[in-house]
Amino acid sequence: MRTVAFLHQKGGTGKTTLAIATAMALAQQGARVLLLDADVQGTASEWASHWGERFRVVTRSQIQPIVHDQVARFSPMFEWMVVDGPPTLSDMTTSILRGADRVFVPVRPSYPDIWALEGVAALCATLRTTGADPAMRVLWNQVSQWPTSAMRAAVESKGFTISPAVIRWETVWLNVMEGHPLTTGAIDCLIQLMKESWE
Repeated sequence: MRTVAFLHQKGGTGKTTLAIATAMALAQQGARVLLLDADVQGTASEWASHWGERFRVVTRSQIQPIVHDQVARFSPMFEWMVVDGPPTLSDMTTSILRGADRVFVPVRPSYPDIWALEGVAALCATLRTTGADPAMRVLWNQVSQWPTSAMRAAVESKGFTISPAVIRWETVWLNVMEGHPLTTGAIDCLIQLMKESWE
């Protein structure tokens, strides 16, 4: 089972929408998908209570920081686990970083989103001292105006690699929360994101 997570310590960056939409896109391709809601706000779980079955996305709420232990448990049943992380740095965040194959940190082209990366970078540095090495990339999200070179430099100065993918602001992402299907373009975008080479 492949595990991908979306997290950031700052709220409003679109991680929950991306997690739900990614689970939808993978399920649309025929994959068996578990959406793991590790955010105490429970937005992904609430979405699933309305529309999860329609889109063949199984969702579980995880309030204890044992995501890294859930990988083995769910591997026989699912091909993908998509994790919606909390908008804080906590034991849950550490658990997600330990358990995920890939972690995307959604960041809008906005300095407050970029400044908030400092805590994530510090947590990753601490984890590396324990032998863990989280595979993580910053993902430009909700883009209506292209990130400036200064913004890119600010992200990279914190030690992050930036994904070549860019998620543009489109109404399709808003419509996810209303139970609408993804467009073909949105599905293609997210599937390509999952296939992105990290070598």
